[in-house]
This record gives sequence, structure tokens and C-alpha cells, in this order.
Amino acid sequence: MPKALLIIDMQNFVTERIQQGVDYFPHNSIENMTSVIEKFRKSGRPVIHVRHQTPEQGSLFHPRSPSSLPMDAFKELANEPVFIKHTSSAFSSTELMPYLQDAQISEVVVIGAVAGFCVNSTVRMGADLGLTMTVVKDAVISFELRKSQLSAKVIHDVTLALLAADFAQVADATELQLS
Repeated sequence: MPKALLIIDMQNFVTERIQQGVDYFPHNSIENMTSVIEKFRKSGRPVIHVRHQTPEQGSLFHPRSPSSLPMDAFKELANEPVFIKHTSSAFSSTELMPYLQDAQISEVVVIGAVAGFCVNSTVRMGADLGLTMTVVKDAVISFELRKSQLSAKVIHDVTLALLAADFAQVADATELQLS
């Protein structure tokens, strides 16, 4: 069965947070994401995009908000499906699982934003649905939570450790095997 790449929420809000000085980790995560995408595209394996949108006017994620648009490096190619979600998990409010079933995809490699939120929810639910999930640890981004005084690195490390404990395999971008 083919292995697919799932790109979660790589929208303009990511670069906006970075430009606003919000600390993030790992600092090479965006570059690693683009290299993973290139690896999947060159191999001819499926690349799937998920984006977060909300209907509330004025929301960062409203479809007309520039913040909700995909970052330039993360725009889909003509043959790459895009699923719009309204929930944290990419499986809860989309037709992602039926798509994967129809394509006979049982292994999903995850990259994107944000580690402790939508990446976490999606990976856990994918595992619960019986998929083999892999998270590319240096190709998911985490942001600090200033109000909670939690650094981006701590959130990233704890999230990935919890996912690796029972929900997913964890790999480095350079070590990721597509076979």
C-alpha cells in the first residue's frame, strides 16, 4: 500500500507568527518540510494538503484572511488534494479518511503546524483509525506558549515523545525512508 505525505496547516499564519517574534522550534523545520515534500514528489508518492479555516468574520483562519492562505512553498500541485478542516484533527471535519481508504493508503507521514495542536490531534486520531502514522520530528513546527511560560522546544519535545510512545513512529527528515 502506498505511503502518503500529509501536510498540515502550512498557512501564512506560520510566517506571520515568526515575523512577530514568536519563538518556534526547530528553526530549520520549514526547510526540512520543503525537502520532505520534494522527496515525496520526486518519488511519485501521494502528497495531501490540509488547511484550517473557520467561518467567523475577522478570524485569522477565515477563508478571505491572508493568514489562512497557504505559504508559497506549500501550495498544492494540480494532482494534490486539499482538505479544508474546521477542527484540530484533519480527520474530524474532512473526507480525509474516505480518501485514504479509496486510495488504499494505510501509511501516513505527517509534517506541518503546529506540533502540540493540529499535528498532535491528527496523528492520534489517525492511529486510532488504524493508520500507520509517522511524524517527521524536524519537519513539524512548534510555537512557544508565553502565557504558560512553555518554550517551543519543550512543547515540541514533549509532544513528539508522547506521540512516539504509543501513536506514531518518529523520524528525522534526512533519515525518512519512503520504501
